[in-house]
Amino acid sequence: MHGMSERLADWATNLSWTDIPRDVKDLARLQILDAVGVMLAARPLEPVHAAVRAMARTDAGSQARSLGFDQSLSLSGAAFVNGVMSSLLEFDDTHIESFVHPTVAPFSIALPYCQSSHLSGARLMQAVIIGSELSCRLGLVSPMRLHGVGIHPTAIMGAFGAVYALAWLEHLDCRQLVDAIGHCASMCGGLMASWEDGASTKTLHVGMAASQAVRAVALGREGISGPRLVFEGRFGWFQTHVQKAEPSAFRYVQATDELGGRWELLNVASKPYPSAFTIHPYVDAVLALKAAHAIAPADIAEIRCRIAPSSVATLCEPAAEKLRPLTSWHGRISLQHSLAEALVRGGMDKHAYSPEALADPVINALADKVAYEAHASQSADPKKAGAHVRIRLNDGSCLEHVIESVRGTRANPISQEDYIRKFRSNADGVIAPGRIDEAIDRLMRLDAIDDVAAVFDALATPTVHSE
Repeated sequence: MHGMSERLADWATNLSWTDIPRDVKDLARLQILDAVGVMLAARPLEPVHAAVRAMARTDAGSQARSLGFDQSLSLSGAAFVNGVMSSLLEFDDTHIESFVHPTVAPFSIALPYCQSSHLSGARLMQAVIIGSELSCRLGLVSPMRLHGVGIHPTAIMGAFGAVYALAWLEHLDCRQLVDAIGHCASMCGGLMASWEDGASTKTLHVGMAASQAVRAVALGREGISGPRLVFEGRFGWFQTHVQKAEPSAFRYVQATDELGGRWELLNVASKPYPSAFTIHPYVDAVLALKAAHAIAPADIAEIRCRIAPSSVATLCEPAAEKLRPLTSWHGRISLQHSLAEALVRGGMDKHAYSPEALADPVINALADKVAYEAHASQSADPKKAGAHVRIRLNDGSCLEHVIESVRGTRANPISQEDYIRKFRSNADGVIAPGRIDEAIDRLMRLDAIDDVAAVFDALATPTVHSE
């Protein structure tokens, strides 16, 4: 009887390009385009350059480069910087049911490996597809419980996904991959302490996940044994880290059921706003009401939101932290600030949550008018993540808007043009306009590219302007 880790490793090592359905490949291509755009948007920012300086101290080398940088680092260092860029703005895609951000960790390690090895776009895509799919699958074992015990799902499942991606690129066999995953599980932390004060550690989690894959895979390659029952065992990852749940509550079958037949990657949604994805339908709702009724912030007496009970502690409380976020990242997980900024500024792009926005008295005054109530109806289907918003105006009239499913899901899909539009917005001011068009063209036919180095080397150009 094979354990769960062995079954996942067997699938990952034996998957062929022709086994992957066309719709999965088509979406994966767009998800990589999305990830590249999000990384470019963050590239000029000081925390990214601080990460580069830190890696130059600890991970100098000649093996690899991070996206958009000429400086050579070790493979692990390049993956770390990529991960920081991909998650700094909270703009990366999300698997709705598990809360895992699946694309960025596998991509953060697969990109420098494929770029330095001059591998094809199809190889890069397949590595990301494998890592992303298995990140989602593992996230389904205990969805939403990880936040409740203070663990960031992406920091853990992203690390496993990065190992699967890199191990496939390095041609590890099934046994070596099981060992690598076993080692990875002992490296994972994912502590959510920075949710309390807005500290920067959370924005490093994807970088940590991607970079630790290098060591885990190297250990697995050398035959150093890792635990076979690393997921479902008595001292496996889920049983030891999610201790408030009964063993029977873990849905281990979700990781392997119909693997290769039912693709969770198709349930991954791109983010229209740089914030926690559960905030997005509420932003869409208030902006729809603003557009339909020409609402001005001064007209509003109250904004009342129905919130899934499981999201209240993350998005709405403690009230003092959410009403006056201490940092840009802190604001990205505040329902109150996000709705106020969206209404005052008319939208949210890569420039949202600036220090000026956090201190804006008009935004802050409107944030004080955002109320919420835990409502079971918002948890009815975790694959939808909808919203119910009611705005009461000063004249006593009330306006309501309901979003059934968050944008980007199968129930509320976005188009290829939406992905391209987001990419253009994120790349604007970072690379030259001609480079933007060239990048879109190449990324949209990535699986036909023989050497991805030509695609990504072209993005290592001087920043047009920095913030």
